[in-house]
Amino acid sequence: MRLLATMKPVLTRGRTCESAGRLAKSVAALAWIAMLLLTMPPPAQAQSADSQPEESSCTRKAGVFQPGKAVEPPIALTPDLPAQTVNFGGGRGWKFIDVVLRASRPLPTDFSTSQLDLEVLRRLVRQGGTTTTVASRPLNFTEPRLNPRRDVITFTICVNGEGLNAGHYEGAVIAEGPDGIGPANLAISANAKNGTLFWSTLIITTLLVLVLLVWRGATTEQADKAKEVAEAVKGAPVAGGNAAVPEAVQQQATKVVEQNARWNLRSEVLANPMFWVSTLASAALATAAAFTIYSQNISWGADPAVDVFAVAAAVLAAAGFRSLILTTAGK
Repeated sequence: MRLLATMKPVLTRGRTCESAGRLAKSVAALAWIAMLLLTMPPPAQAQSADSQPEESSCTRKAGVFQPGKAVEPPIALTPDLPAQTVNFGGGRGWKFIDVVLRASRPLPTDFSTSQLDLEVLRRLVRQGGTTTTVASRPLNFTEPRLNPRRDVITFTICVNGEGLNAGHYEGAVIAEGPDGIGPANLAISANAKNGTLFWSTLIITTLLVLVLLVWRGATTEQADKAKEVAEAVKGAPVAGGNAAVPEAVQQQATKVVEQNARWNLRSEVLANPMFWVSTLASAALATAAAFTIYSQNISWGADPAVDVFAVAAAVLAAAGFRSLILTTAGK
């Protein structure tokens, strides 16, 4: 019966603390590997010699125009879309806003698009009462074009997203010609996410959940083996006041109650196909929950603490966090 007495620590919390250091080191190592992968630069994309990036055509600067003659009677310029938005997502680079201005009547023959003054009334500035004020880089434009009927002007606003922090940005542009032509007011906005922070949060949280799942599996494996040993001892014949326990059962009992028993059972957990089936199902649900939050928030990362907590909580909830903690604690 002494063997049964040695089994009691298996059913308590004591064994959880014995390997806490190993568990913490494993989580730290996995987190370090994840951050290393995230900081690796993406492979460079080859570009043909004949092709030019679209931003190379953004040669028109704000406020650069040629003077022209006043026009009577006045001609109104009306944008087909008075307000437009660009979404950078988790990446940056350039985004483009196509503008179409319709004239109330054909423009005079002595008017040229070089006389159209494109002014940035307000650069794209991040909005929000709890965020740091950040402005975009200066906006550029493509050279305006005039259609053959001379009643439609088109050009593109070029937005450089380099250096933009996550958040919602708003700005304003005006287009007008010599006296009597225009003006046309354009409201522009941009949204940017913090993709690096999202992937860091998702990967580190997922790795933490994986470690907890392995730990839960080891806890279950340890409890099952303890029950098997207890049943074997209970049914063993008694000789000289002690149970005649087979050597195989004694070895199993030693494996169950030895120091770092749960950690040593990890290989058996990882070799169990059902563990991977349940883990992949949990991972799929957790990833779907995280991406749902990320996709629905067009400026994810503008409030890092809130956004990170939302994604981490979704991942842990999808993986059954409460069950993980209770099982890991031996309850």
